[in-house]
Amino acid sequence: MTQQQQPILSYSRLAQSEPSEGVPVRHAVNKAFAGVTWAILAIVLVVWAVVGAVFWIPLMLRTVLQFSLSHLKSVFVGKRPEGAARALQSAVSFYRRGFVVAFEVIMREEIDGNAKDPETGNLLLLELLWAVPVWYLILFGVGVIQASPVDLWNGFGSIQWGQLLGSLFDWFRG
Repeated sequence: MTQQQQPILSYSRLAQSEPSEGVPVRHAVNKAFAGVTWAILAIVLVVWAVVGAVFWIPLMLRTVLQFSLSHLKSVFVGKRPEGAARALQSAVSFYRRGFVVAFEVIMREEIDGNAKDPETGNLLLLELLWAVPVWYLILFGVGVIQASPVDLWNGFGSIQWGQLLGSLFDWFRG
């Protein structure tokens, strides 16, 4: 990317390189830019505080279980559970990393135009498929949800699928 194609993230470099007649305006624009940036960062951090915790708690439960099973296996086999230990360290730092990444990305002065986002679609889906039943069981365990998994299964089975599909086909036919 050339210098002209990059978005203006701050007028501080321009203020240093150009004559000083427009500096008060640039200074005011810089202050407004910084205020908007901090407000956006605050919103992102509040959202991460909730969403990150929703994913982090099930991730920690799964990773602790995996590490415990790997540890048990390592005692029998005689090998250290190094892969499980790395996964546990990564899971422990997951929540904190979310705050660090948000702060670094939003507050950084220059953005690398050649950087590509990693493919996270499948990983996000798998984590979501893990987090939903974990949170269901947690909320059921503390009494927030009253329907047991058996009740849900029975309710799902009691749906009259034939009538539902027939009415769906009738709706499509017009």
